[in-house]
Amino acid sequence: MFCPCPDNNACDLLFHSSHVHDYNKIDFSCTSKTYFKPKLFKCRKCKLIFSEIAKNIFENKKYVENLTDVEDKDYIQEINFKTKYFKQLFNKISSHLNANSAVLEIGSYYGVLGNIVKRHVKKYIGLELSTHACQYAKKNYNLDFISETIKSFSKNNYQFDVIIMADVIEHFDNPFETMSLIEKNLKPGGILIFTTFNMDSIFPKLMGKKYHWIMPYHLYYFSNFTLKNLCNKYNFEIFKIKNDTRLVSYNYLIYKLGLIFPSLGFIFKFLARLKFFQKSTIRVNLLDLNIYFAKKKTF
Repeated sequence: MFCPCPDNNACDLLFHSSHVHDYNKIDFSCTSKTYFKPKLFKCRKCKLIFSEIAKNIFENKKYVENLTDVEDKDYIQEINFKTKYFKQLFNKISSHLNANSAVLEIGSYYGVLGNIVKRHVKKYIGLELSTHACQYAKKNYNLDFISETIKSFSKNNYQFDVIIMADVIEHFDNPFETMSLIEKNLKPGGILIFTTFNMDSIFPKLMGKKYHWIMPYHLYYFSNFTLKNLCNKYNFEIFKIKNDTRLVSYNYLIYKLGLIFPSLGFIFKFLARLKFFQKSTIRVNLLDLNIYFAKKKTF
Protein backbone atom coordinates (compact mmCIF):
# COMPACT_ATOMS: atom_id res chain seq x y z
CA MET A 1 0.00 0.00 0.00
CA PHE A 2 1.27 3.46 -0.92
CA CYS A 3 0.25 6.85 0.38
CA PRO A 4 -2.01 8.98 -1.88
CA CYS A 5 0.39 11.89 -1.26
CA PRO A 6 2.29 13.23 -4.31
CA ASP A 7 5.43 11.28 -3.32
CA ASN A 8 3.56 7.94 -3.11
CA ASN A 9 5.50 6.87 -0.04
CA ALA A 10 5.23 3.37 1.42
CA CYS A 11 2.71 2.88 4.24
CA ASP A 12 2.15 0.59 7.20
CA LEU A 13 -1.13 -0.88 8.39
CA LEU A 14 -2.27 1.07 11.46
CA PHE A 15 -5.62 -0.59 12.23
CA HIS A 16 -7.03 -3.77 10.72
CA SER A 17 -10.68 -4.27 9.79
CA SER A 18 -12.46 -7.60 9.62
CA HIS A 19 -15.40 -5.99 7.82
CA VAL A 20 -15.85 -6.69 4.12
CA HIS A 21 -17.54 -3.58 2.76
CA ASP A 22 -19.31 -2.73 -0.46
CA TYR A 23 -18.01 0.68 -1.49
CA ASN A 24 -21.20 1.49 -3.39
CA LYS A 25 -23.40 0.99 -0.29
CA ILE A 26 -21.61 3.47 1.98
CA ASP A 27 -23.82 6.34 3.13
CA PHE A 28 -21.77 9.55 2.91
CA SER A 29 -24.27 11.80 4.71
CA CYS A 30 -23.29 13.65 7.90
CA THR A 31 -25.66 11.51 9.97
CA SER A 32 -24.72 8.33 8.12
CA LYS A 33 -25.93 5.02 9.51
CA THR A 34 -23.08 3.17 7.77
CA TYR A 35 -20.88 2.40 10.74
CA PHE A 36 -17.88 0.13 10.73
CA LYS A 37 -14.15 0.53 11.24
CA PRO A 38 -12.21 0.52 7.95
CA LYS A 39 -8.54 -0.38 7.66
CA LEU A 40 -6.30 2.59 8.35
CA PHE A 41 -2.81 3.07 6.93
CA LYS A 42 -0.07 5.48 7.97
CA CYS A 43 2.53 6.91 5.62
CA ARG A 44 6.07 6.14 6.78
CA LYS A 45 7.37 9.51 5.63
CA CYS A 46 4.64 12.19 5.76
CA LYS A 47 2.76 10.43 8.64
CA LEU A 48 -0.63 10.97 7.00
CA ILE A 49 -3.31 8.47 8.06
CA PHE A 50 -5.86 7.37 5.47
CA SER A 51 -8.41 4.60 5.10
CA GLU A 52 -8.56 1.80 2.59
CA ILE A 53 -11.73 3.45 1.31
CA ALA A 54 -9.78 6.64 0.57
CA LYS A 55 -7.42 4.62 -1.61
CA ASN A 56 -10.36 3.03 -3.45
CA ILE A 57 -12.03 6.41 -3.95
CA PHE A 58 -8.75 7.93 -5.13
CA GLU A 59 -8.88 5.43 -7.97
CA ASN A 60 -12.69 5.43 -8.40
CA LYS A 61 -14.37 8.56 -9.75
CA LYS A 62 -17.88 7.64 -8.52
CA TYR A 63 -17.26 9.53 -5.28
CA VAL A 64 -18.64 12.85 -6.57
CA GLU A 65 -21.78 11.09 -7.80
CA ASN A 66 -22.32 9.56 -4.36
CA LEU A 67 -22.05 12.97 -2.66
CA THR A 68 -24.38 14.59 -5.19
CA ASP A 69 -27.10 12.09 -4.26
CA VAL A 70 -26.88 12.66 -0.48
CA GLU A 71 -30.20 13.47 1.26
CA ASP A 72 -29.68 13.91 4.99
CA LYS A 73 -33.16 14.23 6.51
CA ASP A 74 -31.86 13.36 9.97
CA TYR A 75 -29.59 16.42 9.77
CA ILE A 76 -32.58 18.61 8.95
CA GLN A 77 -34.37 17.30 12.04
CA GLU A 78 -31.35 18.45 14.07
CA ILE A 79 -31.15 21.84 12.33
CA ASN A 80 -31.98 23.89 15.44
CA PHE A 81 -29.21 22.18 17.40
CA LYS A 82 -26.80 22.63 14.48
CA THR A 83 -27.66 26.33 14.41
CA LYS A 84 -26.70 26.69 18.08
CA TYR A 85 -23.34 25.03 17.43
CA PHE A 86 -22.57 27.10 14.33
CA LYS A 87 -23.37 30.34 16.15
CA GLN A 88 -20.78 29.26 18.70
CA LEU A 89 -18.29 28.45 15.92
CA PHE A 90 -18.95 31.78 14.21
CA ASN A 91 -18.11 33.65 17.41
CA LYS A 92 -14.71 31.92 17.42
CA ILE A 93 -13.88 32.84 13.81
CA SER A 94 -15.67 36.19 13.42
CA SER A 95 -12.56 38.28 14.18
CA HIS A 96 -11.26 37.26 10.73
CA LEU A 97 -14.42 38.45 8.94
CA ASN A 98 -15.70 41.96 8.28
CA ALA A 99 -18.29 43.85 6.26
CA ASN A 100 -15.99 43.92 3.20
CA SER A 101 -15.05 40.22 3.23
CA ALA A 102 -15.70 37.92 0.28
CA VAL A 103 -16.17 34.43 1.73
CA LEU A 104 -16.24 31.00 0.13
CA GLU A 105 -17.45 28.03 2.17
CA ILE A 106 -16.46 24.62 0.81
CA GLY A 107 -18.75 21.78 1.84
CA SER A 108 -21.47 24.16 3.01
CA TYR A 109 -24.03 21.34 3.34
CA TYR A 110 -27.49 22.62 4.39
CA GLY A 111 -26.34 26.22 4.78
CA VAL A 112 -26.58 26.59 8.56
CA LEU A 113 -23.18 28.26 8.97
CA GLY A 114 -23.59 30.15 5.70
CA ASN A 115 -26.83 31.69 6.91
CA ILE A 116 -24.95 33.15 9.88
CA VAL A 117 -21.85 34.25 7.97
CA LYS A 118 -23.69 36.02 5.12
CA ARG A 119 -25.16 38.64 7.50
CA HIS A 120 -21.69 39.87 8.44
CA VAL A 121 -19.81 39.91 5.13
CA LYS A 122 -20.05 41.57 1.73
CA LYS A 123 -20.19 38.36 -0.33
CA TYR A 124 -20.82 34.72 0.54
CA ILE A 125 -20.80 31.68 -1.77
CA GLY A 126 -21.29 28.10 -0.67
CA LEU A 127 -19.94 25.12 -2.61
CA GLU A 128 -21.93 21.94 -1.93
CA LEU A 129 -22.19 18.76 -3.99
CA SER A 130 -25.44 17.49 -2.46
CA THR A 131 -28.29 18.62 -4.70
CA HIS A 132 -30.77 18.16 -1.85
CA ALA A 133 -28.70 20.32 0.51
CA CYS A 134 -28.33 23.05 -2.11
CA GLN A 135 -32.05 23.20 -2.69
CA TYR A 136 -32.70 23.39 1.05
CA ALA A 137 -30.19 26.22 1.57
CA LYS A 138 -31.55 28.26 -1.33
CA LYS A 139 -35.18 27.79 -0.29
CA ASN A 140 -34.80 28.31 3.47
CA TYR A 141 -31.88 30.74 3.69
CA ASN A 142 -31.77 32.35 0.22
CA LEU A 143 -28.07 31.49 -0.01
CA ASP A 144 -25.87 31.66 -3.09
CA PHE A 145 -25.08 27.95 -3.36
CA ILE A 146 -23.28 26.30 -6.26
CA SER A 147 -23.43 22.53 -6.72
CA GLU A 148 -20.01 21.74 -8.17
CA THR A 149 -16.55 20.65 -7.13
CA ILE A 150 -13.82 23.08 -6.12
CA LYS A 151 -11.93 21.90 -9.22
CA SER A 152 -14.74 22.98 -11.50
CA PHE A 153 -15.41 26.18 -9.58
CA SER A 154 -11.73 27.18 -9.76
CA LYS A 155 -12.00 27.64 -13.52
CA ASN A 156 -13.86 30.91 -12.83
CA ASN A 157 -10.67 32.39 -11.35
CA TYR A 158 -12.48 34.00 -8.40
CA GLN A 159 -10.48 34.97 -5.34
CA PHE A 160 -11.77 35.34 -1.79
CA ASP A 161 -10.61 36.97 1.43
CA VAL A 162 -11.62 33.99 3.55
CA ILE A 163 -12.32 30.32 2.79
CA ILE A 164 -14.13 28.21 5.40
CA MET A 165 -14.38 24.41 5.67
CA ALA A 166 -16.28 23.03 8.66
CA ASP A 167 -15.60 19.30 9.14
CA VAL A 168 -14.82 18.85 5.46
CA ILE A 169 -11.10 18.23 4.94
CA GLU A 170 -11.36 14.64 6.18
CA HIS A 171 -13.89 13.91 3.40
CA PHE A 172 -11.81 15.07 0.43
CA ASP A 173 -11.05 12.42 -2.17
CA ASN A 174 -7.71 14.13 -2.81
CA PRO A 175 -6.71 16.68 -0.13
CA PHE A 176 -3.47 17.51 -1.94
CA GLU A 177 -5.12 18.60 -5.17
CA THR A 178 -7.86 20.35 -3.20
CA MET A 179 -5.40 22.39 -1.14
CA SER A 180 -3.68 23.57 -4.32
CA LEU A 181 -7.07 24.70 -5.67
CA ILE A 182 -7.92 26.45 -2.39
CA GLU A 183 -4.63 28.33 -2.64
CA LYS A 184 -5.63 29.46 -6.13
CA ASN A 185 -9.01 30.75 -4.90
CA LEU A 186 -7.65 32.71 -1.94
CA LYS A 187 -6.23 36.22 -2.20
CA PRO A 188 -2.61 36.78 -1.09
CA GLY A 189 -2.71 37.20 2.68
CA GLY A 190 -6.17 35.61 2.77
CA ILE A 191 -7.30 33.32 5.59
CA LEU A 192 -8.25 29.64 5.42
CA ILE A 193 -10.34 28.49 8.40
CA PHE A 194 -11.15 24.81 8.84
CA THR A 195 -12.17 22.34 11.53
CA THR A 196 -11.23 18.70 11.96
CA PHE A 197 -10.08 16.22 14.61
CA ASN A 198 -6.46 15.85 15.72
CA MET A 199 -5.31 12.22 15.71
CA ASP A 200 -2.32 13.09 17.91
CA SER A 201 -4.52 14.32 20.76
CA ILE A 202 -4.93 12.21 23.88
CA PHE A 203 -8.42 10.80 23.35
CA PRO A 204 -7.81 9.19 19.90
CA LYS A 205 -4.61 7.65 21.24
CA LEU A 206 -6.44 6.22 24.25
CA MET A 207 -9.29 4.84 22.14
CA GLY A 208 -7.20 3.48 19.28
CA LYS A 209 -9.33 1.69 16.71
CA LYS A 210 -12.46 2.40 18.80
CA TYR A 211 -12.12 6.17 18.35
CA HIS A 212 -15.59 7.36 17.37
CA TRP A 213 -14.46 9.54 14.45
CA ILE A 214 -12.97 6.53 12.63
CA MET A 215 -15.78 5.99 10.16
CA PRO A 216 -16.11 4.78 6.57
CA TYR A 217 -16.99 8.25 5.26
CA HIS A 218 -13.94 9.86 6.88
CA LEU A 219 -11.17 9.22 4.39
CA TYR A 220 -8.20 11.07 5.90
CA TYR A 221 -7.11 11.47 9.51
CA PHE A 222 -4.86 14.42 10.28
CA SER A 223 -2.71 15.57 13.15
CA ASN A 224 -1.35 19.05 13.85
CA PHE A 225 1.92 17.84 12.33
CA THR A 226 0.44 16.54 9.06
CA LEU A 227 -1.84 19.58 8.70
CA LYS A 228 1.07 21.97 9.11
CA ASN A 229 3.05 20.05 6.48
CA LEU A 230 0.06 19.99 4.12
CA CYS A 231 -0.49 23.72 4.52
CA ASN A 232 3.20 24.57 4.08
CA LYS A 233 3.33 22.51 0.91
CA TYR A 234 0.62 24.67 -0.65
CA ASN A 235 1.74 28.12 0.48
CA PHE A 236 -0.17 28.35 3.77
CA GLU A 237 1.04 28.86 7.32
CA ILE A 238 -1.09 27.79 10.28
CA PHE A 239 -0.85 30.71 12.71
CA LYS A 240 -3.51 29.75 15.26
CA ILE A 241 -5.24 26.62 16.58
CA LYS A 242 -8.32 26.77 18.81
CA ASN A 243 -9.99 23.89 20.56
CA ASP A 244 -13.57 23.30 19.41
CA THR A 245 -16.39 22.42 21.81
CA ARG A 246 -19.32 20.67 20.11
CA LEU A 247 -22.91 21.43 21.02
CA VAL A 248 -25.16 18.47 20.17
CA SER A 249 -28.60 17.23 21.11
CA TYR A 250 -28.80 14.46 23.69
CA ASN A 251 -30.87 12.51 21.21
CA TYR A 252 -28.13 12.70 18.54
CA LEU A 253 -25.47 11.74 21.08
CA ILE A 254 -27.54 8.73 22.18
CA TYR A 255 -27.98 7.71 18.55
CA LYS A 256 -24.22 7.86 17.94
CA LEU A 257 -23.47 5.91 21.11
CA GLY A 258 -25.89 3.23 19.91
CA LEU A 259 -23.83 2.84 16.74
CA ILE A 260 -20.56 2.66 18.64
CA PHE A 261 -21.88 0.24 21.30
CA PRO A 262 -24.53 -1.89 19.51
CA SER A 263 -24.71 -4.40 22.39
CA LEU A 264 -26.20 -1.62 24.54
CA GLY A 265 -28.65 -0.58 21.84
CA PHE A 266 -31.76 -1.40 23.89
CA ILE A 267 -30.68 1.09 26.58
CA PHE A 268 -30.06 3.86 24.07
CA LYS A 269 -33.40 3.23 22.36
CA PHE A 270 -35.17 3.60 25.71
CA LEU A 271 -33.36 6.85 26.49
CA ALA A 272 -34.16 8.22 23.03
CA ARG A 273 -37.90 7.99 23.81
CA LEU A 274 -37.64 10.28 26.82
CA LYS A 275 -38.76 13.86 26.05
CA PHE A 276 -35.90 15.37 28.04
CA PHE A 277 -33.33 13.86 25.68
CA GLN A 278 -35.29 14.97 22.60
CA LYS A 279 -35.17 18.66 23.49
CA SER A 280 -31.92 19.17 25.39
CA THR A 281 -28.37 19.86 24.28
CA ILE A 282 -25.01 18.95 25.75
CA ARG A 283 -21.53 20.39 25.31
CA VAL A 284 -18.95 17.80 24.30
CA ASN A 285 -15.24 18.51 24.48
CA LEU A 286 -12.75 15.63 24.41
CA LEU A 287 -9.92 17.99 23.38
CA ASP A 288 -9.68 16.21 20.02
CA LEU A 289 -11.45 18.73 17.76
CA ASN A 290 -9.73 21.90 16.59
CA ILE A 291 -10.31 25.03 14.56
CA TYR A 292 -7.31 25.82 12.36
CA PHE A 293 -6.45 29.27 11.01
CA ALA A 294 -3.98 29.41 8.12
CA LYS A 295 -2.76 32.43 6.18
CA LYS A 296 -1.79 32.38 2.53
CA LYS A 297 1.83 33.44 2.30
CA THR A 298 2.83 36.52 0.33
CA PHE A 299 6.20 36.81 -1.36
